[in-house]
Amino acid sequence: MKKYLLLTVGPVYVPKNLLKRASDDLIYHREEKFHDLLSSVVSQLQKILFTKNKIFIFASSGTGAMEAAVSNLSPKIGKALVVSCGRFGERWREILRSFGYYVEILRSEPGKPVNYEEVERKIKLDDTIKYIFTTLTDTSTGVKQDIKNFGRIARENNCFLIVDGICGIGADEFYFDDFYCDILCGASQKALGGIPGVSFLCANERVWEIIKKSNTPRYYFDLLNYEKFLNKKETPFTPAINTLYVFDSCLKKINKLGIKKYWQNHANRANLVRKILLKNNLELFSLSPSNALTIIKMKEGINSTQIIKEIKEKKGILFSNGQGDLKGKIIRFSHMGFIDRKILKRSAQVLIKEIKKYEKKI
Repeated sequence: MKKYLLLTVGPVYVPKNLLKRASDDLIYHREEKFHDLLSSVVSQLQKILFTKNKIFIFASSGTGAMEAAVSNLSPKIGKALVVSCGRFGERWREILRSFGYYVEILRSEPGKPVNYEEVERKIKLDDTIKYIFTTLTDTSTGVKQDIKNFGRIARENNCFLIVDGICGIGADEFYFDDFYCDILCGASQKALGGIPGVSFLCANERVWEIIKKSNTPRYYFDLLNYEKFLNKKETPFTPAINTLYVFDSCLKKINKLGIKKYWQNHANRANLVRKILLKNNLELFSLSPSNALTIIKMKEGINSTQIIKEIKEKKGILFSNGQGDLKGKIIRFSHMGFIDRKILKRSAQVLIKEIKKYEKKI
């Protein structure tokens, strides 16, 4: 197979010096070396999230952490409101329904976030809503949402805020405690710069009271079981040890730099890419863009699927297509993790050249 550069929205490009840790010798997950590894990952994540709350590590994709959040709560205490700005908001809805929750949904227009005032109005009109499920950054649309205000609304109205931060954590500003977040879901393979195979969930003491009383069916993702093992610095089931090696190195690199500087690096790369694209008269999709990715909207009559395919085959660079109704209509350009500015500049120019070639044909 031909090698190609990943500028997809997850997995992301991982530098070789970090990637090589995946080939380290395996260790047993019931002994001291693993205790040290897991403790390091948890403590590094706590620094990045600005919290001392519990963090649980799963051998799963980010969707596993989302299911863990839903399955450990209780549909009996009230409705769930999903605040959706894209396909991953819809995923919250699907998971919630599969566990028997009554779900209402607030959707934004394509490329826009949901206005926090709409959320506030909805919550105040319906006191049976007890959960707000949303995304920090929806990878399908590149839209960043106003999590701080969502958290304030949840806390003022005795609700719980559950956030999918799988794409946004590391790229966009986020403070677990100060944003009044009750549960956060994240993963290793996006803006935190690692390889796939690990997800995590952070939960505060407030929501833990609900989790302790919930009798919703779960087994693999039972957080009460994970807590018992976390106290022993272990996971209940076999962890993704090699992924954790890489993830630990990524988190240490981020914290050595400082998470605020890491956010700024993402902002700088996003601004660099967007400046080049806009200078060449390309239209951007998101009106509230995350620093994790940039989305380019295709002109009428141009299909992004063919452009993505040709760039991969001819130039060895792979971008992400749109999902669902947006497939063929957009190109998603990742600048997450530890990608170099020179690579982004070159890739942007390659992308522009290919798009312009197709524009001349219409």
